[in-house]
Amino acid sequence: MKTLSRRKERNSWKSSIMLSYLFICFVMLFSCSKDDAGPSQTDLLIGKWNLEEINGVNLNSSLQVEVTFEANGDYEEEINENGELERFTGEWEWNNDQDEIAIDYDQNISDWELDVEMLTADELELDDGNNTLLFSKD
Repeated sequence: MKTLSRRKERNSWKSSIMLSYLFICFVMLFSCSKDDAGPSQTDLLIGKWNLEEINGVNLNSSLQVEVTFEANGDYEEEINENGELERFTGEWEWNNDQDEIAIDYDQNISDWELDVEMLTADELELDDGNNTLLFSKD
């Protein structure tokens, strides 16, 4: 009778350990969050960008173009050519698919629609239908 009792006790102990182990595995499996999807398109876009190339050709040193996309939708563009600075402001917004940016200038110039060809944390490539513009993050 003692042997049977000890056997039940061992089996009960093993069952308890096995159930505890399964419970821990279950908790770990369902408590792990999904992988972070990373920054959004808007998060990547926000900030200052320097124009590096137009149609695959590096800008010459006498021309500097910096554009800034603000989180609140404000847009700023500074063009410095041979020491002469021009500044344009306006508002930007995504299209529904976030693959095109529309810029509505405050000045009396035509609005600009740009296809987003590439957007990473440090590179932005835009196409306005005539030119491909490659920017690097400031």
